[in-house]
Amino acid sequence: MAHVKGHYRKDGTYVRPHTRQTRPRSAPAIPSQRGASRPAPPQDMMLTTGVRGHYRADGTYVRRHRRRIGAPAAAAAAGGGGLLLLILLLAALSSGGGGTPQTSNPPAPATGVSTPSGLPR
Repeated sequence: MAHVKGHYRKDGTYVRPHTRQTRPRSAPAIPSQRGASRPAPPQDMMLTTGVRGHYRADGTYVRRHRRRIGAPAAAAAAGGGGLLLLILLLAALSSGGGGTPQTSNPPAPATGVSTPSGLPR
């Protein structure tokens, strides 16, 4: 049995606090053979991501839930972005040369160096 708090419905009617009966959960199918593996979930169930609860711009609250993601986002989550990172790294190493950068202007002499008191400035 589950306890339900008092609340207002969308149409504005008030529901008093009450206790309602819960539905029994169905038991998952367990393989009868020892060591048998479970079947793989459908492909569309694997392409999901969790969404945190948040407030929309109009002020309504959205509870946390799971949503399906598209193929490009799934490829990036599966490691497709690692290939791009490798290509950028190789490009940076091949174009850099590894040495110190060459500057066209020589460094300016240091200012504010004191001279010994016996020498003219």
